[in-house]
Amino acid sequence: MDLKSRIILEYLTRGCGFRKLAAKYGISRTTICNWVAVHQGVHNLLPTEKQIKFTTSSRNSSPRKSKAVVEQPTEVLQAKIAALQKQLAWEKLRADALNTMIDVAEKQLKFSIRKKSGNQRSAK
Repeated sequence: MDLKSRIILEYLTRGCGFRKLAAKYGISRTTICNWVAVHQGVHNLLPTEKQIKFTTSSRNSSPRKSKAVVEQPTEVLQAKIAALQKQLAWEKLRADALNTMIDVAEKQLKFSIRKKSGNQRSAK
């Protein structure tokens, strides 16, 4: 797992703040905030409790913004879950197909295609 994914996962699962993560990893708070926002947008994730609290606080938002964060009806959430499950099944099939293609190519070419694990320095 790369650093970006680890930071996003830590924010979403442990509830660490952007400032705390920025100090821990030495990356700007704004960058981490943008990574999380993009990740949530791509994966259609609902805002975290911290994000809801921040957007509904009196000093940061108008009443119009706080109404936009209202919980979604069950039907909408179930539709999103169904769509995500369908997308996950499709991606699993795609991954299996790609792995099979690589296996067949490796057998036919008698050459390893997959990247070796671990960092290896290139000879200069």
